[in-house]
Amino acid sequence: MPPRPTHPGQPPKPPFRPLRHILTWTLRGLVLLSLGYLLAVAVLGAMPRPTEGLPSPACCLPGSAVRNATEQRNGTTVPIPPESSGTPGSPGDENAGVTEAVTRNAPPVTIHVISNGVHADIVLPARVEGEPGLADVLGLDGGTGGANDGPPAPAALPGKAHVAIGWGAREFYLATPTWDRMRPGVALRALALAPAALHVEVMPGPPLPDAETRILHLSRQGYRNLVAFVAASLRRDAEGRPVRIPVTPENGGTGYGPGSLFLEATGRFSPLRTCNTWAADALAAAGVRTPVWTPLPHFLLYHLPATDR
Repeated sequence: MPPRPTHPGQPPKPPFRPLRHILTWTLRGLVLLSLGYLLAVAVLGAMPRPTEGLPSPACCLPGSAVRNATEQRNGTTVPIPPESSGTPGSPGDENAGVTEAVTRNAPPVTIHVISNGVHADIVLPARVEGEPGLADVLGLDGGTGGANDGPPAPAALPGKAHVAIGWGAREFYLATPTWDRMRPGVALRALALAPAALHVEVMPGPPLPDAETRILHLSRQGYRNLVAFVAASLRRDAEGRPVRIPVTPENGGTGYGPGSLFLEATGRFSPLRTCNTWAADALAAAGVRTPVWTPLPHFLLYHLPATDR
């Protein structure tokens, strides 16, 4: 059938091109999705997360608070004896009251939140008197999982040693010790539900205060909840020990230094679940004011008290 003639002066109708039509609407959808993502980052990042009336994270319920370093290291749970159950009028009620009073009167634990502008780490003391040792919880014994050499054993750590902890995409972590060595392909794969890892770095002391550092003073229960959150983020071997990840050229690793190591972690990295949302969740478990949601460190620091320099 011959084409219908157009009216005089009317330009001919352009031919329908399905591929061009699909690409146009795909690009429009990506633009709208990006704008929506940025809007959510701005709105939810500026909103403080409610701290009252919400259930505690599973890691941090009163009955599952960290009791000692051995329990965390072995991945076991120490049952609460009947005499300390806290039933009114029972001996356990008196013991629980004494324990609660000691905890309430104990000095707070000072921690730090540091940022490099893209990624936030939480820095905790390696040891806190009367509390589970974070070095033991993380398995800093020089040989956990039979992997690479790592930081010294807990007994050899300096008295003021601190541990910086961060969560992120496993492959990206291993292959990117510095930003100038970032590879676009690795970065893109990290956004596609990449397996996660914990990065642990032993520091001789607390970080120096600067514009990207926040100093927090946690109650003893808040500190225990934070340690429990970190412990719950670890993948463990058949014997309940954290599993170290060897940093080798075969798995893309380039090495971060003698005080640094990587541990297998739970969860997967994505645009909705980033290193900074993990840090926000960890701090929220400790009772710290955090944003509702943020994939960036800027809003995380925004809700924390500024550090005097």
